[in-house]
Amino acid sequence: MRHGLILWREQELSLADVKARQVRLQQAIAAAGLDGVLIYTNHVRSAGVTWISGFTPYWSDGLVLILREGQPIFLTALSKRVGEWVKSVAPTFEVAHSPFPGKLAGERLAKVGATRLGVVELDRMPGGVVDEILSVLPVELSDATELFTAVRGQPDRAELDLARRTDNIAREAFKAGDIKGKYAGDFTGAVERAVRLAGAEECYVAVAPDLSRDRRFIRAGRQELGRTFAVRLSIAYNGVWARRIETFSAVSIIAARLASVSAELDRASPAFPANGSISDFSLPDGAELIDWHLEAPHGTRPLKVVADAETRLAAPVPYGVLTVTLALDGETIVASRPVGLGDSSVWEAAE
Repeated sequence: MRHGLILWREQELSLADVKARQVRLQQAIAAAGLDGVLIYTNHVRSAGVTWISGFTPYWSDGLVLILREGQPIFLTALSKRVGEWVKSVAPTFEVAHSPFPGKLAGERLAKVGATRLGVVELDRMPGGVVDEILSVLPVELSDATELFTAVRGQPDRAELDLARRTDNIAREAFKAGDIKGKYAGDFTGAVERAVRLAGAEECYVAVAPDLSRDRRFIRAGRQELGRTFAVRLSIAYNGVWARRIETFSAVSIIAARLASVSAELDRASPAFPANGSISDFSLPDGAELIDWHLEAPHGTRPLKVVADAETRLAAPVPYGVLTVTLALDGETIVASRPVGLGDSSVWEAAE
């Protein structure tokens, strides 16, 4: 269950911001010769619907149908009572109720005489939903993932501002951790509490307890901490996800060097483009790059690995999270930072 406050915050993400996204998608739908696009959502695959509506659905699965014209339609099996609440916190789409959302989608498509429907991540759409649609209307289905990815990859100021805010929540939360604690939970408990108090609706914490032995992250609180350890913090605020990894040590001389590296990465990362390359990324003096990967919003997933040392970025992304593993002064350092956020002053000048 999400814990953050869910309401419409016009000052953070306006109706105009979301409407502009919907118009861009509708223009792409028309250009592709489609009558509409369908996006599926559940607890872990809600990112596509969140982007097109500004609302993060939860409790159960559902669908959003975007036709060439008009408001998107949120098709859900939730009760009408819950639907009234959804309308109050999500004024960007129509809410329609049915025990069979796919059947309802078919009826809406039939109403506009649709013949071609694009489905984001068609191969992952539940078969029952597809059967419900086709039982009403034998519409031609095609995969619209690339179409949606191309539109989704265009950044807008509201999303980038929220990404900055989300990352700031993570950065401040790390200050609450106790690096002198014996167990992972001694550090992560206070960090998660700080994230929740800052209003984030999602928070997942994982730890690499001893980087001298293993760089893999696990979700455990009773693991003893080694001389250096890394903490991965993945959080969502107002539907926008960020991930930050920091490396820590209770040894004062190592801790001071790690703090310096962290500050250098904070200075370098905001203006670095999310272009799937690390060739121009500014690494700390003397650091050797061991590994890297780039994550970004993609399809229905809030963050997905979209590029690494062996995989080129296939399509533009609105922003990214760059994770680097470094060797420096005999220590292994793992760090994640947002990239592609640009400088907020550039956006202000453009407006």
